[in-house]
Amino acid sequence: MAFNNVGPLTFLAPGQTAFWNYSYPSDHGTQFASADVKAPNQGAIHMADQQSKRKENNGNATYFVQIHNKGIGGAFHNLQGGGMS
Repeated sequence: MAFNNVGPLTFLAPGQTAFWNYSYPSDHGTQFASADVKAPNQGAIHMADQQSKRKENNGNATYFVQIHNKGIGGAFHNLQGGGMS
């Protein structure tokens, strides 16, 4: 299941990093997230890495991702992504 426009809008200036996590009440398998970059964009290039997952004893699954701005300007983003099919 894919998702777009998830979470609060977050501004990244050049060189900044945002740390995100999102959870489900059950294990949704492999999930990947990236930046859902918004306009206006002042030259930002948002890169996602450090994808990881934690499975809780109660069955919940929490996913983690870092978003880095590698561009020359800033932009707002939140998350988009989904599972592998």
